[in-house]
Amino acid sequence: MQTEGWVDLRPAQGAFVHTPTDEEADQLLGVRVVLETHSAQLAAGRATAEDVQRLWELQQIGIEALASADTEGLVVANANLHTCITNLSGNKVLAEMIAMVDRRVRWYYTPIARPRGKDAWTEHADLIKAIAAGNAELASKTMHQHAERTRQAYHEQRAAAQ
Repeated sequence: MQTEGWVDLRPAQGAFVHTPTDEEADQLLGVRVVLETHSAQLAAGRATAEDVQRLWELQQIGIEALASADTEGLVVANANLHTCITNLSGNKVLAEMIAMVDRRVRWYYTPIARPRGKDAWTEHADLIKAIAAGNAELASKTMHQHAERTRQAYHEQRAAAQ
């Protein structure tokens, strides 16, 4: 847990849950932007009609979680949709890297899942449309904007909390 950044070990004091700095969160969310932008671009070139149908099913699960104000459901649905897109990329190394980043991103995403929900799921729909059209450039641009908006929302939430 320490090597993945979840726990800080302090000599003669013990283990403590890691409290991320704003810079650390920004760096992680920035890496997510880069990785997921490339993932969406690749997915648009490979997605089949069945893959797109699965993305719409995952989208619907997220919309239902949003409608019921289910924060945990939103976080899981968001992760599942992004994971599906990553898997569609066909790049196993990229998928491994995104999975490692995603485990930590969920920590940052949870407090903003509901406030960001409507916009995020609208952006997801636009992303699915770009992937369905096989438009790699638009999918890349849409994912980049989506991930950047999430990054901004996280910082805005942190600033409001302080």
